[in-house]
Amino acid sequence: MIGADNRIDGVTPSRLEVREMARSFPAERRGEAPGEVLRDISLSVRAGEFVAIVGPSGCGKSTLLNVIAGLQEPTSGYVALDGERNARRLGLVAYMHQRDLLLPWRTVLENARLGLELQGMPLNEANRRAGDLTARFGLGGVEQAYPWRLSGGMRQRVALLRATLPDQGVLLLDEPFGALDAITRADLQQWLADVLDREDKAVVLVTHDVEEALLLADRVLVMSSSPGRIIENITVDLPRPRSSEVVTDSRFVELKRRLLAALGLHRGAAL
Repeated sequence: MIGADNRIDGVTPSRLEVREMARSFPAERRGEAPGEVLRDISLSVRAGEFVAIVGPSGCGKSTLLNVIAGLQEPTSGYVALDGERNARRLGLVAYMHQRDLLLPWRTVLENARLGLELQGMPLNEANRRAGDLTARFGLGGVEQAYPWRLSGGMRQRVALLRATLPDQGVLLLDEPFGALDAITRADLQQWLADVLDREDKAVVLVTHDVEEALLLADRVLVMSSSPGRIIENITVDLPRPRSSEVVTDSRFVELKRRLLAALGLHRGAAL
């Protein structure tokens, strides 16, 4: 229930709530019907919870993240942050894309502190806070390096540090490891699980990789083809953080089978 002050009443609010949300785009040509991308999307994510979203290409996964982040507004329904319905979301939600989007003229430290600068934090304090975390993010010793000197995996570590430093309660990850080779991807999946296990953020990951979703998430939401709807909500009842060895566990194998069945697939781990 929503109170007069636009807060969710009666229960402790989740960090992120999406309720009965739809998103359509105008028709590109006269006489053409508007394009419905998302339909009746409802989900919630608590502080410290990691939720993954999988679905076929073009089902609206990235559009969903854009709406949550405030880059787009829903056509109907609402998004709530910390119980506040339709809160101003732009700048309040951390968002990491598949491309690292590092600024080439900035060093590792300067890229990492960017979000803090945009919040108005003095440079000395922003440098201190970013520098305190570089070792934890595997960036110790390269603080003054420019992006062109870094590997793809190191660049993604900088991008994640930049996203997490402003201490926003919701972190969105849009296929952050999709462009990396298999070995680097597996290494960063394990690293990300370890890093976020010590955070209190509500994390939403969009991925095409079923195994990645099961390795990282507490729950996996399955979306239908366009217009995207959530058709399955699967709890991953395995201890976190998880190592790559868990993929041979019978419970993991069964969860993967359920996910692939929901997606209408019969073999393979990537969509």
